[in-house]
Amino acid sequence: MSRRLPRAFATLTLAALGLACGGPPAADDAGADGGRRPPSAVIDGPRFAWVGESTCFSVAPSAEVRWNWGDGDGAEGAEACHTWNVVGARTIGVVVTDENGRSAEATHPVTVVFEPSSPRPTRSSTIAVDDPHGRVWVVNPDAASVAVLTTAPLELLAELPVGARPRSVAISDGVVAIASQGIGTLHLIDADSLATVVDVRLSGELWSVIADPRGGAFLAVSRAGTITSVSPAGEVLDTVDINPEARGLAMNASGVLLATRWRSTADGAHVQTVDASDPSALVAGPSVTLPPQEGLDSDTDNSGVLSFIGQLVPTPDGRRAVMVGVKANVITGAFRTGEPLTAQTTARAALAEVLFGGPADAATESFRHSFDDLGFASGAVFSPLGDRLYVCFQGAQTVSVIDGFDFFTVASIDDVGEAPQGLALSADGDLLFVQAFLSRSVRVYDVSTFEREPPLVAEISTVASEPLGPTVLEGKRIFFRSRDPRMSRTRYTSCASCHLDGEGDALVWDFTQRGEGLRNTISLRGRAGQGPFHWTANFDEVQDFEHDIRGGQGGTGFLPDDVFHAMGHDEPLGTPKAGLSPELDALAAYVASLDSFGVSPFRAIDSDEARARGERLFSDPAVGCVTCHAGPEYSDSALVAGEPRLHDVGTITPGSGGRLGGALAGLDTPTLRGLWRTAPYLHDGSASTLDEVIGARNPDDRHGRTSHLSEAERRDLLAFLRSLDDR
Repeated sequence: MSRRLPRAFATLTLAALGLACGGPPAADDAGADGGRRPPSAVIDGPRFAWVGESTCFSVAPSAEVRWNWGDGDGAEGAEACHTWNVVGARTIGVVVTDENGRSAEATHPVTVVFEPSSPRPTRSSTIAVDDPHGRVWVVNPDAASVAVLTTAPLELLAELPVGARPRSVAISDGVVAIASQGIGTLHLIDADSLATVVDVRLSGELWSVIADPRGGAFLAVSRAGTITSVSPAGEVLDTVDINPEARGLAMNASGVLLATRWRSTADGAHVQTVDASDPSALVAGPSVTLPPQEGLDSDTDNSGVLSFIGQLVPTPDGRRAVMVGVKANVITGAFRTGEPLTAQTTARAALAEVLFGGPADAATESFRHSFDDLGFASGAVFSPLGDRLYVCFQGAQTVSVIDGFDFFTVASIDDVGEAPQGLALSADGDLLFVQAFLSRSVRVYDVSTFEREPPLVAEISTVASEPLGPTVLEGKRIFFRSRDPRMSRTRYTSCASCHLDGEGDALVWDFTQRGEGLRNTISLRGRAGQGPFHWTANFDEVQDFEHDIRGGQGGTGFLPDDVFHAMGHDEPLGTPKAGLSPELDALAAYVASLDSFGVSPFRAIDSDEARARGERLFSDPAVGCVTCHAGPEYSDSALVAGEPRLHDVGTITPGSGGRLGGALAGLDTPTLRGLWRTAPYLHDGSASTLDEVIGARNPDDRHGRTSHLSEAERRDLLAFLRSLDDR
């Protein structure tokens, strides 16, 4: 359920946006006046008007002309002007009467918007249009490349290598910047020659890059929470620390930068302001928290927190920005509220609107909107004048066209390709470019009119050769896809709804109705599909997720019913399901490909000496960490004779629930590798930091004997734990 817009952004009429209305003169009795033509009533004037500015219209002169401006005001005369002070769609009308008393009427649509700023605001995105060169740039994360397309003709011009997992592209001053997550590098490429200008190595994983709308700088953000400004020549101008996991970026002509936190916390979504008016002197500003919504569970909405916010899209006037993501229902549950989650109330696509404010102000939330029968809004873009917002839905493979002010749906485009993640528009707004990430293509649609579903104009491949094997690629597509009824009821959820890019959503779900309890989402990265799954080791193969698909997600499943219910296949730890479904086997192959934890950013923060001291403490039998966290995976997780090794380390509470509907004797040992990126900690997320794991949440020394450690020793142990990565 959406809250109403503030009065300043209310739409007063729902007249159709942008559709022609000025028609032929009204029919009249020509014979009564000797066959003379009736008066002309064709309105001449613009289809858009700026809020607070006078806009003029005219008709052919006549004896009497009366105007109706659609807001209660009127005017007279063949030429007339009006000022609207509220945004929205209007239908103005005119009645003309000639000297013989004959009348004719006409109407004309006008959309009232805020005048776009100069320069226009910018945003971070996976796809960007370079109008001066007639090109489109799009990242290929799996192929470690960026594709360069031409707009006339619509075809691939080049594919350029840029390093592991490029995530974002921006264009400024004839230079293209690409942020590569895997190697923490900002690649600067000359837009004319396509030659590399310079590679700028920055600290940690780079997630996004944005161009200063005024020119002269790019701003790149790392996962660790640093924003670095870089000149188009590659000179580092300044660096400032902000909240961790900043990802979606938007910046207006005043130099105000907004950054979203990618994965929200239990208390809400986070947006931080940065004063970037001087790129050589960045200043971190205040942040705002958008709290969870409660009491909304129905078949058209759900409670929850907006998360996985990868894009923040500014309006052309630079006053507002919209962030898109998934609303994850970590409010409702049999333990928390007494109401179990259903396929309709677990997760859905949603957006939130914030107002920019000034450089020293926190952004202000102004509006939220939920989407029915659609899961995870992955990208968005405003039309050139801001009257429409295009939103793509990754798993549903759909683009919705919605009103830019009240967010009512105007039109939709179905089947836009596998996993759409980015949208861009041509300068005139007539062509929509959709980055279909897992189709390895950009699909181009004619959106000049919505009198019909926008047609597909072209599909352009973005990779010369597929980087993944065919089974892994198909498994990844299945992992991301919610439009398949076998995966999800009404396109709401897929595996990626909680494990986008194979990571966990850092949220704690109430799975009591599944026979479990409060469960902190586990990251799949680095696990390579090994060992038992979940905190209670209740699955022993990826194919067992057929149970979650049929249960919580409401899908029909990938196994035929007669096979699922035969020979013990309907038991999670029963007869193996491997080999029974090509789709489940492909899903398992994709999860097995997630064999990398990445490189910890704390290697550049903590000293080698501190890590070495921490490792000695970790290995000390008197501390006891290696009792359970042994071997190269730092875990003793295993099934022995079909039974898991479970440990009660003193963290089980009434909210911990059970295991497979029975009593909970203990928990499976998670790997310690990748700890730096998997907060909160413990099975119920009750430790927000690693220090709490070995401190406040371990009062009786049942989870390692740590109470005797000094503050210095605890710091050393933490330095070792948060360095455990691929190295």
